[in-house]
Amino acid sequence: MNSAHNHKRYPGVKPFSTAERDLFFGRDRDIDDLLDLLWLEKLVVLFGKSGYGKSSLINAGLLPELAKDAVPIVVRLGACVPGQSPTPIENVRAKLEEVLADNPAAHFIQKLPLNPTLWQLVKGKQSDKNWRYVLIFDQFEEFFTYPVADQQVFKEQLADLLYTEVPQAVRNLTEAMDSAQQTFVATPFVVKVLLSIRSDRMSLLDSMKDKLSAILQKRYELKGLTETQAREAIERPARREGDFDSPAFTYSPEALQAMTQKLAETRGTQRSAGIEAFQLQILCEYLEDKIIAGEIPQNRVLPEHFADKISEVFEGYYQRLLNKLAPEVQLSAQLLIEEKLIFEDQKTHEARRLSIDSGVLLSEPGITQELLNQLESTFLLRRESTAAGGFNYEVTHDTMIAPVLASKSARRVREAAAANQREARRKQQRLVATLMATLLVLVLVIGLVVYVLNLRNKALDALIVAQQEKSKAEEALREVLATQRAKEIIEIKIQLHNVKSILKADNCPPEATIRHLREMQTKYSTDTHLQGQIKEVLGRLGGCE
Repeated sequence: MNSAHNHKRYPGVKPFSTAERDLFFGRDRDIDDLLDLLWLEKLVVLFGKSGYGKSSLINAGLLPELAKDAVPIVVRLGACVPGQSPTPIENVRAKLEEVLADNPAAHFIQKLPLNPTLWQLVKGKQSDKNWRYVLIFDQFEEFFTYPVADQQVFKEQLADLLYTEVPQAVRNLTEAMDSAQQTFVATPFVVKVLLSIRSDRMSLLDSMKDKLSAILQKRYELKGLTETQAREAIERPARREGDFDSPAFTYSPEALQAMTQKLAETRGTQRSAGIEAFQLQILCEYLEDKIIAGEIPQNRVLPEHFADKISEVFEGYYQRLLNKLAPEVQLSAQLLIEEKLIFEDQKTHEARRLSIDSGVLLSEPGITQELLNQLESTFLLRRESTAAGGFNYEVTHDTMIAPVLASKSARRVREAAAANQREARRKQQRLVATLMATLLVLVLVIGLVVYVLNLRNKALDALIVAQQEKSKAEEALREVLATQRAKEIIEIKIQLHNVKSILKADNCPPEATIRHLREMQTKYSTDTHLQGQIKEVLGRLGGCE
């Protein structure tokens, strides 16, 4: 373990890196089984739900093992940004040039009068030491955001690389080669390909069957962690000695049971197919932070340290990351993430992360390279190198999409409410000014009445005017009170919206929120419309009460 680059035991939202392989536990069987399948087959598809840890399995599980017998090459295409992203083939070629060393004896391959292909590029790097290669495409669902023409070129060249020992176009040129060159061309190399893709995007692979007919025949599903695997992933990093921000610590058996049971829950008392590694890491990172802060006595985690806060831990994770930033840049960061780096289809309501060039992001108001570095260091964003030598940024993980969208919705409601409140304050100020003017008139009228008291008829007229002005003043006061009531109703509606967002994420709102809504239901018993809204939300609480 390289302790100089790893001070936390749990990565939280970001995937494990290869340098963190000594902290990656619970997936030994998956590593062995997937390696066996890779060595047997040319093309393997790794699939699983977002949040189950496919990237971590690749980085901390597969890569260290593959490096013992082959040259692993991880390619991340990134979602297509028209006019900016290189094509998939350009991306792969750039990665191969970066990773594979030149072989001077193979330079003649690159000089052949042929259109450049992946086969030609890999062959030109082949040596006695390096002749087995494993191409790994992480988050391969991004491939299908590219134009169909670019996809077709990629499929053709990948099929050629996998299944053709020597392309016919190269065979046609062998007579012009010397014997050493002919021997080199005939010496085979081995290429394996692993495509990692979300399970809900597996159907997209059907479009590749025309060139890669076996693409769906050899698949490996990464399932959720079992309770045994989860316990290992929780306990073993905590016990390790080393250069960490936290001292070694332990979990009580009761704490482990409470954690695995809660992490396995989905809706109500239903159980999922397993435990999401992403959620496990968030909870463990939360507890490690409490250890670092000295908030857990004797460095032993008990249920009382988290049992009543688990929902809050998950729901508030995005906001906690934002809160680690300096207050003056939090809003800029929030707007960048919520408005620029998440695409939400208004028709289908599907959402996905966007990978955006750093130059484009830096042109946004309030965005600096320092802020991008902070967002990367807090793991709100991850940075990927581009084929052009620059960097793209994206939200760290798909599991962040839901809380980001919820925060975006709540923020927009708050912004609308703030605009309404500003308008209400302007109206209130105008009403107060009217009231003060009216009261001034009333005072003057009363003074006039006193002054002409001996003139009964004029006095009576003045009193009538005073009564009329008083009525106007009372009406103005009632408008002020109505404005204050409207402001309170807006705040209630914001609270109702937040509760709906929490319920939509299948979690329960705080008890204090529920009590407050019931108090407002009693207070505004005569407001039929508001009563209906509160009754609807309270009726959806179900097992939350």
